[in-house]
Amino acid sequence: MTGLLLLAVVGLWMWACVAITRVVLRQVKSPPSRWLGAPTLFTALLILPLVDEIVGGFQCRALCEKGAVLKIDAEKAKGRTVRVVIQPSNEVVPGQALRTLHSHLSYRIVDSEEEIARYDTYVVNGGWFIRALGISNNNSPLTIGLPAGSPPNRGLLDRTYGFTLIN
Repeated sequence: MTGLLLLAVVGLWMWACVAITRVVLRQVKSPPSRWLGAPTLFTALLILPLVDEIVGGFQCRALCEKGAVLKIDAEKAKGRTVRVVIQPSNEVVPGQALRTLHSHLSYRIVDSEEEIARYDTYVVNGGWFIRALGISNNNSPLTIGLPAGSPPNRGLLDRTYGFTLIN
């Protein structure tokens, strides 16, 4: 049912974009301007509900490229007993087009509290359009393929680098 609702909303929005484009272009007298203006105006109107997600996608990718990178001292990690400290946990990142949550994970040796590995994770929520529709339990973005960023194989760090993980 949710998919049908989304298809109906998209169809209705496309019809509205066509209608608005026709009304606006009736005011334009020059045929070349109408030929150029029609697709431009229609496209701009069509993507308007998703502009925040498009901008948020670029911001998310930039954050993930910079922060969601594993930094580890593999020599110190081998054979150690390590615990994870998450600070901050799900902190809202200011200045983003979409609500973006940030967590910093620090892997520390139990005995000395020395940090041997760290990385950041980011999770992005959908824009105003998906929230207004209310058809997604977790408000996942419609235009961002993977709305989160973290290092690959982060769940296998203990096996990969030979340490014991406790918490």
